[in-house]
Amino acid sequence: MLVRKTVRIPVHYETTKSKLDRLGRLTARLTYCISLINGLVSPETSLDRKTLRRLVKDNNIARKTGLSSGYVDQCIDRVLWAWRSYEDRHGEWRYRYDRALEELQNAGDDGREKLEKRVKRLQENEPSTPVFLHKVSCRLDFRTGRIERGENSFLLWMHVSTLEKGETMDVPLNPSYYHLKQLEGAMISDFEIIRKNGKYYAHISTTRFVDTRITSSYGGIDQGLNRTLAIVLLDEVPREELLYDEKRNMLDKYDDIIASLQSAMASARHVEPRKLVEYHKMSRKLKQLRGKRNNVSVYHDWLLANKAAEYTDGYDIAIGNTKFRQTQYRGNGMPSLRKRIGKWSYGRQRIFIAHKRAERGLTTMLVDERNTSNTCRCGSRLVARKYHDGASWLLCHSCGSKLDAGLNAAYNIALRCRDDRLKVRMNAAENRASA
Repeated sequence: MLVRKTVRIPVHYETTKSKLDRLGRLTARLTYCISLINGLVSPETSLDRKTLRRLVKDNNIARKTGLSSGYVDQCIDRVLWAWRSYEDRHGEWRYRYDRALEELQNAGDDGREKLEKRVKRLQENEPSTPVFLHKVSCRLDFRTGRIERGENSFLLWMHVSTLEKGETMDVPLNPSYYHLKQLEGAMISDFEIIRKNGKYYAHISTTRFVDTRITSSYGGIDQGLNRTLAIVLLDEVPREELLYDEKRNMLDKYDDIIASLQSAMASARHVEPRKLVEYHKMSRKLKQLRGKRNNVSVYHDWLLANKAAEYTDGYDIAIGNTKFRQTQYRGNGMPSLRKRIGKWSYGRQRIFIAHKRAERGLTTMLVDERNTSNTCRCGSRLVARKYHDGASWLLCHSCGSKLDAGLNAAYNIALRCRDDRLKVRMNAAENRASA
């Protein structure tokens, strides 16, 4: 199994100002080159390297920017990636927009107003073409830079080409023990130079080969609001687990502090000039709190992923892939629900869980979780859903079972995982037999 990971290492705090200035000029020139190339591309342009290289050559981009051919090629790759991502998002938007128009044409008078609002909202949310107004980086490979190990006080160096022809620069990095362990035995494919909050970071892309493990059974994971994760493992005697997270209380605490600061800033904005100093202090503190809140959220998601990977060790797991959060638009009459789900990062949790399991040599599937919460694990839809103390449970009128709704959804997801895996193995066996 191939495991890819990005390791983010800050530039060392003892780096000289001259090197930091040269890094700043290099990243600014790369951004300028990317913006020039992006201006040559339109939705009708063929998105391949051959076409973009011809456009770059015809418009003398290399002469205008003063960059080497290696840097220009890497900027081309960055523009290609941005436009291909735009095409994917625009294709998905076009599919939803065409379906909404078709439903509007076939709708009666009762539902026409609601569908008109939906079409208008989709028109406003059409993805825009890529624009590079701020500093953006491209991936640097062996042509323009590499990551090297040191033997002195600086254990890791970033070796990059400068704007001067034939000159290179070595920038020391400040890795922790965790960073060094992640790079140990891994293959470095490329890296990026990122500036964030006044500091430079090297985002190093690593590739590691992990032996795929043989699993004993299947399982399913359902994400929720009240219970962060509901896990079911299909053993002879099925195992059930509800994982909770302390992230909600921490985020509520930071949200209250941020709200009080925003209120104080709003009242201090229109007072006498002597209060402007306090206003700027509060603004600086607000930016720090926003960053800290995000760090707390990511940290707790990693903790949750570690717990889930440890509990599901040795199993093929499927996670419900839902876009429920994206369907909750403003004006749907459920503001409290939108506020609750706005604090949860379902997509990031799924990525973290899949990554931690991949490091153990285990595969993770994403399956459609449609109707998993309102269908009993026996397959019956004759169910009644009851709510009590912030939780919900399902009562099946066919088999008589009474089970937590999250665990019931996890059962259905696990069964879908098992069926999909068995279909793959049966098809593989048929192909081998026919060969």
